[in-house]
Amino acid sequence: MFKKILALVLALIMVMAVFVGCGTKKTNLGGNSDGTKETTVGTTADAEQDDSDPDEDDESDDANTENTDDEGTETKNLDFGTDANVTVDDTSIYDELTIDQLLTPELFQGSDIPEDRDYEGYDFKVLADTTNVNYEFISESDGELIKDAVINRQNWIEEYIAINFVLTEMYGGYNDMEGFAAEIESASGAGTPYDMALAYNLIPPVVAAKGLSRDLAESENLNLYTTTKEYWGKEIKKEIMVGGRIFWMSDNSSWNNIRNMLCIFVNTDFLTRVNPTIDKTNLYKMVYDGVWTFDNMLTLIQNSYENTNVGDEKTDGVDEGDMFGLQAAETGPWLDTWLYAAGFRYTKLNNKGTYDWTLGDQPVIDFIDWWQEKLNDDDIEKSDSEQYRMFSEGRSMFSLTGIKILDENKYEITCDFTVLPMPLYNSNVKSGYSTPFSNTYSSWLIPKAAKADAFERSATVLELLAAEGNRRLAPVYFEIYLKRQTAAADEDMRSMFNIIRNCIVFDMGYLYGSVLKYDQNGDNPGEVFLAVRRIWAGNGTGFHSNISTVWASIGKSVTTKLNNLMVDILDY
Repeated sequence: MFKKILALVLALIMVMAVFVGCGTKKTNLGGNSDGTKETTVGTTADAEQDDSDPDEDDESDDANTENTDDEGTETKNLDFGTDANVTVDDTSIYDELTIDQLLTPELFQGSDIPEDRDYEGYDFKVLADTTNVNYEFISESDGELIKDAVINRQNWIEEYIAINFVLTEMYGGYNDMEGFAAEIESASGAGTPYDMALAYNLIPPVVAAKGLSRDLAESENLNLYTTTKEYWGKEIKKEIMVGGRIFWMSDNSSWNNIRNMLCIFVNTDFLTRVNPTIDKTNLYKMVYDGVWTFDNMLTLIQNSYENTNVGDEKTDGVDEGDMFGLQAAETGPWLDTWLYAAGFRYTKLNNKGTYDWTLGDQPVIDFIDWWQEKLNDDDIEKSDSEQYRMFSEGRSMFSLTGIKILDENKYEITCDFTVLPMPLYNSNVKSGYSTPFSNTYSSWLIPKAAKADAFERSATVLELLAAEGNRRLAPVYFEIYLKRQTAAADEDMRSMFNIIRNCIVFDMGYLYGSVLKYDQNGDNPGEVFLAVRRIWAGNGTGFHSNISTVWASIGKSVTTKLNNLMVDILDY
């Protein structure tokens, strides 16, 4: 387990009423008109972003404040109030179903594809990224319930419309996006286009920018414009749609996509050692009451750092072998998660129906500068080279981590733990929690070379993959594996899983970022989001010292590039 922590005993002085019934959530069990249930905290208020008041958040100045009572005992200032601006949906319409019911696909929403559709044994060709393919297509069963569900989806589709999936696997990660796009272009040019591509999530925008993908909104078989198909998320459609056109899509029901949700994993043993009068029930209540915030999280990790990696051949300085209050990530897409948790995106839709960058907006600048300062605290570990392993070994109290840690056999969590959504920054920026995705989630596109009937055949398969994911994968992975097994003895943890899944967000600026480079001579230019990561990563010197300096240099050019990209895509 853990090495013995030598720390101050923290006596938290709180109003006793805070703890009365803290394991009981405020739940409105009434149903909405669409049949779903919603949990609200206080009175739901309209809490849209107000750019006119950049000083709206005054709590950040108090995040590390330490007070002392009359006897000299340190007190941590936590906000245990209730924020009426925050709406919390902690429900699933499947909460009351039995295991047998969850394993009955007919009880879940499916597609409208008719039963008599027959493609006469057609070999359906899929170019599949090697990173994603093993979570979407599995050839042989090993007896695991989740993997069997993947196989069942594939077999059912093949039989239902009489096709055979034929996979061509190719690595298409971040370092080979152009190569993956080139393979799509080459096959199309040779007159043997792939019927579909299963891609790493940053590749479809690259393909779309080259004019190589079909507009999925043109299909009669894809229900992308309806609001009734729960397996197509509204958020991603809003963010990737350009002029009403949709050039790729990600479902919200596949194993790979659910497991890539990012959230905060909590080592509850570590939490209560540093904060003796706080346990996970207090954290749950914070979430329900809308006060699970950046400030409260930072307050809870105060004085949590311990240098346990000393002596022998180990390092005396601060390094990954020590224990930390927060594991925040240093580079990569996980670092962007903090921006999304705060309620911001890299781009925003303007009143002309086009996009603007947000990095010149004062509220965004204020947050980036504030978080840059907080990340320098010794209680926070920024390195992400051991992100999963560090938490599994019990060396962080809070960890920004993907749900996938729970189904990766190489990670065995050795501590008592729970999960929480990403914290709130300022409820006046947004009205709820946010769940971004880690990279490597599954995205689907249909090459533009697929003509007429071939396009509709591919659209049919894509609709069935998503719908049968909703009927055969999500119930097994999300409802059974995560909620009934992982959270078997903790009803509140099951609610946290619901909140996390109900708050998924996407960002058009990030998705298209790989084709929007900034220009800065001699400074290793790259995607716009890399500039923010370099600031937060701690190497913010010179050009990357702060976001204001960066944006003054690159803002005009990348805004022009963004507008030109949107025009080019609509011209294809």
